[in-house]
Amino acid sequence: DRLLRGKRAVDLGAGTGVTSIAAACFGARQVICTDGEEAVVRLARDNVAAACQSLMTASQTSSPSEDGNTFSIFNCPIVVEKYWWGVGTVTGGNDNCDIVLVSDCVLPKLYPIAPLVDALDQFLQSPQALAVLSYEHRWYPEYDPRDEFRRLAAIKSLGVETVPMEEQDEVYSTDDIEIWLVRRVVKN
Repeated sequence: DRLLRGKRAVDLGAGTGVTSIAAACFGARQVICTDGEEAVVRLARDNVAAACQSLMTASQTSSPSEDGNTFSIFNCPIVVEKYWWGVGTVTGGNDNCDIVLVSDCVLPKLYPIAPLVDALDQFLQSPQALAVLSYEHRWYPEYDPRDEFRRLAAIKSLGVETVPMEEQDEVYSTDDIEIWLVRRVVKN
């Protein structure tokens, strides 16, 4: 909640859109819900629209914008759009976000790691900007995805910190999923 309240969040590889919905519920100022596949963007749009209707209160309007891509949950606008990692811009610009959310996208069998790191490099321009990633370790024959992500991040001056298990929620944490915090390394 403290990580998101009043922040502009970008959800990369949003899939179903559930992370974007949660960000709005936890008080984000704006959420940009993105995925690179049009069919998945439609799924996220449908899920955000359904959540919008389910969470609507009498004092809140929740109709989509004219373009059908912007919704509001608890007065937080959620824009659902297609975005290829590291290519182009999102609504409101890539250099104007406070927090980037990435859930289960460090998966080289499906997604190359370098474009994800390129996208994080674009979004983490401010020293205060933060990316929160969930990472489930899976074996990959060519390299260790965790090491490759860290190597590519270091090239872009991005630091990766693993949140210790004792600092995670005791109910909603598990040994095989790591939480990473990624920030711009400030050079003195």
